[in-house]
Amino acid sequence: MECNYSSDQIDIPSSFYQELLIWWQKIRETADPDNNCKYIIWNNKEILIDGNSVFYKKYFVKGIKYTNDLLFDMNNIESFNIMKRKGLVSNFLIWTGLRKSVPLHLREQKSNSNVIFDVGNYRCRHYYSILIKFIYERPKKWLMLADKFNLTEEQLSKTYLLPLHVASEPYVRSFQYKVLNCILFTNDLLFKIGYIASPNCTFCKEALETIQHFLFYCAVSQAFWNDVIYNILSKLSSCGYLLLSDVIVGFLREEMGLENYVLLLGKIYLWDCRRNDNKPSITHFIQILKNKYDTEKLIAQKQNKYQSFKNKWHLYERHFLYL
Repeated sequence: MECNYSSDQIDIPSSFYQELLIWWQKIRETADPDNNCKYIIWNNKEILIDGNSVFYKKYFVKGIKYTNDLLFDMNNIESFNIMKRKGLVSNFLIWTGLRKSVPLHLREQKSNSNVIFDVGNYRCRHYYSILIKFIYERPKKWLMLADKFNLTEEQLSKTYLLPLHVASEPYVRSFQYKVLNCILFTNDLLFKIGYIASPNCTFCKEALETIQHFLFYCAVSQAFWNDVIYNILSKLSSCGYLLLSDVIVGFLREEMGLENYVLLLGKIYLWDCRRNDNKPSITHFIQILKNKYDTEKLIAQKQNKYQSFKNKWHLYERHFLYL
């Protein structure tokens, strides 16, 4: 499994095992960008004799594994005699043929003992992170967000990673992803596909209901955010106002994890009010926040992760436990 094999050169009747070999080959190419495995002699797709890769067990047992074990700094006779003195039982022609089959670019090797990675210590999440690199693409709205809010590449990365850092609930992360990629089905989109009769905002009934209007510009949403600022954010971080970028993207500062979590919950709360045809209430929202605090505290105690819980919620405990 360490070898630089080609799955096309291995005849395995089982399609399942064939797929595993292809998968492992991709994993190795990603985890080992220097491609150190190409210097392993055996089963190497670049080291062929009569068109086939080779494996000589007698050589392998004697520690001959990498190309520099073939002693390319010497000629065929000198190198063969040294290996014979080390106990290698072989024909000179086989030794010479193996050395001749190694391409020139594999004969000069800087290092041949690098471990690709420790398979035994890898877990599913490690393999998953490697596998998704094969299909990773930037979100379609990546450039739109950059232009709209004047974000750098680093800030854009933080924008998409932010919900992963501040929220543990999959539905909260998913909702923010939909916001960033403009795939929430507001009335504007529903009207375009003929699902509803009017594209106007569910709350104010006046303007076109786009994501930005609904979450920020609508008078009802503005009133809700003003209440959130006055009753919550101003106590957490002295935040006196919110910009459109704050609501859509979030605060791109690491020390504002709880504030960003409040914004995420606030957006979901507005969406739930829209769906249930209710008017947003700061009293109701504060109760939702308190329920989140109680739930995460219980989980942290059961999972022995109370310190990380304290790091997130310590400002809330200082100002809101009386609620």
